[in-house]
Amino acid sequence: SSGINAEYGDQTQADHVPQDLLKKYIMYARTKIKPKLHYVDQDKIASLYAELRRESMATGSIPITVRHIESMIRLSEAHAKVHLREYVREDDINIAIRIMLESFIDTQKFSVMKNMKHTFSKYLSYKKDNNELLLFILKQLAKDQMVYSRSRHSGDIQTVEISAEELEDKARQINIHNLQPFYSSELFLNNRFVYDKKNKVILLTM
Repeated sequence: SSGINAEYGDQTQADHVPQDLLKKYIMYARTKIKPKLHYVDQDKIASLYAELRRESMATGSIPITVRHIESMIRLSEAHAKVHLREYVREDDINIAIRIMLESFIDTQKFSVMKNMKHTFSKYLSYKKDNNELLLFILKQLAKDQMVYSRSRHSGDIQTVEISAEELEDKARQINIHNLQPFYSSELFLNNRFVYDKKNKVILLTM
């Protein structure tokens, strides 16, 4: 449990990366990492391109071009590269699609924009970034709760209990209202959190 205590309690500066290390990280990613795009992901991009072409013809909107797709591919590769991955994953593609779509739709007339946002909502609602932000907030709450528990009890802490309502309140402040996808995500579970829906608490076991 000492490693977990260090992660959530003692190493309060763990979230800050020294500038020299960051420079080395960026240089390594730029020169050494060349992510490959999997053929399944290429099919997903091709399918989206076809959908956007059909939508453009139906609504008379500004048409999608091959250049947009090339930009999407470069964005997905860049996202994979910054995570030091050899292959472009689905979440890299999803983030690239969302960024490209948001930019493309914002160039349309208002009436077309509203319709396209509805049509492509499944792409625009991708929440990976929200999950990472929620995890950061949850870890901060866990640290605060651990400090409080240490002030009341001696010895090793076996379990940290965080109020789900407190997390949800902080999420609403940044316009995130549905946390169910986060509670069931691999990101949440892989960080050893468990959501107790009945008691409305989040448990972190040491």
